[in-house]
Amino acid sequence: MPSLTIDQPSRQILGLFTNKWAIYCLGILTFQQLLEASATLWLVKLMMTVTQGGNFIPYLVLYLASLALPYIPLCLAYIFKITWRQEAQRSFIHAFVNSNKNNIGEWSNKGIKEEKLSILTAEGPAALQALIDYVWDLWSYVLSVFFNIMALSIVVEPLFAVAYGFSISCVAIVMKLKRRTQRTLTKRALAARIDLTQSLLAAWDNVLLGNAYNFNIWQKKTHDRLDRCLQRNVALERFDQFLAIFVSMITSIPSLFVVVYYIMNHKQDTVLLTSFIVILPILFMILSYTYQTLSLAFRWTMHKSKLLAIYRSIQISRDSAEILEKKIKWDKMHFSQETTVPIESISVDSKHWMLQSCEQLIEKASQAGRYTIRGENGCGKSTALMLVKNALMNKAFFLPTHTQLSFNEETLKFSTGESLKKRLMEILEKVDIEVLLLDEWDANLDSENKEALTQLINEVALKKCVIEVRHR
Repeated sequence: MPSLTIDQPSRQILGLFTNKWAIYCLGILTFQQLLEASATLWLVKLMMTVTQGGNFIPYLVLYLASLALPYIPLCLAYIFKITWRQEAQRSFIHAFVNSNKNNIGEWSNKGIKEEKLSILTAEGPAALQALIDYVWDLWSYVLSVFFNIMALSIVVEPLFAVAYGFSISCVAIVMKLKRRTQRTLTKRALAARIDLTQSLLAAWDNVLLGNAYNFNIWQKKTHDRLDRCLQRNVALERFDQFLAIFVSMITSIPSLFVVVYYIMNHKQDTVLLTSFIVILPILFMILSYTYQTLSLAFRWTMHKSKLLAIYRSIQISRDSAEILEKKIKWDKMHFSQETTVPIESISVDSKHWMLQSCEQLIEKASQAGRYTIRGENGCGKSTALMLVKNALMNKAFFLPTHTQLSFNEETLKFSTGESLKKRLMEILEKVDIEVLLLDEWDANLDSENKEALTQLINEVALKKCVIEVRHR
């Protein structure tokens, strides 16, 4: 039987929570919440000792320490949280690189480029940060509630754990039943905000240009969308608040029964009653956390789905070689071998071929020389170079006309021709290649720069294969 496997995006998300920084952060946060919750235990012991007239100093010290010391691990947890965020972004960059390295088939696709770069630079990091903040908040609420309830159950009344567990089960069922309604209201509110934003983005032209006709249409549309946005967001908030009230009642009633039971059962014991009354505010503080805790817990699917979609969107989407091949019109271009001549001259055509396939180009790339591809605009000349690069991988170096390729030599301060010359020199000095692919290197160059670069390319072609697409 085939083994059960987890897809790559799921493994990458799992890795966000199993790396050492996540473990350090959540581990220290656990210790901080445990230390903070111990204040309930020491407060009860302190009150009992004071009422009984015993030595309360040790419990006072422990109580004060449990109030003051949690700030130290909390600060450390925040530091590890920042590190966790940065390492998460590093892992996301690695995921992008591993998924797209040498994926030249998508390089010239403007739509895919904009989508993936937007995810890499903005949406991905924002989603990672939101997920880590969400896990931090959820972990804090869950631990705070759990440890405090356990403390109350240990030092006061075990029935508190039973009552709270029953309450949580009831609340979880209610929120699950109402989840679809909440999701629908959230989507409607979001859609209304998006519509309003689109209308506001058109404000500049409609307000400033002074065309009354356009302004009146824009103003009516904007007012309608403002009203709809108000109605839908109020409806969502009303639903959330009524649900919060209902949840607070469900969680409070069982605990209130336990409070009454405890008071009636220990009404003759002044020490226990005094201690119990002191910690009552802690109990109701815990109850107030219930709605936030469960609300956060139900958002896990949303965060996970969003991050899964982001990780999947940076995967390679198609067979690059097949897509590139379909873009090329071989009968619309021709291939010529240039003859290298003395420095003071430029190259002239000596041999011509009609191109029929990428294999023909790759065959020519096995020997030194300078080969030029010419043809109609849009016939796929640059795509042909990309196919060669895709086939030869690290044996070839592809230099497009407009590129943000990283070089050691800073070329922004030089002219276009001088910049290209310096980049070519760096490639020849630093990179071990057999084939140099140049895409319209002569575009936007004056005759002097063209001649100088032609000389350099001719010199390169004596030892390596140079395949170029010429602007004209």
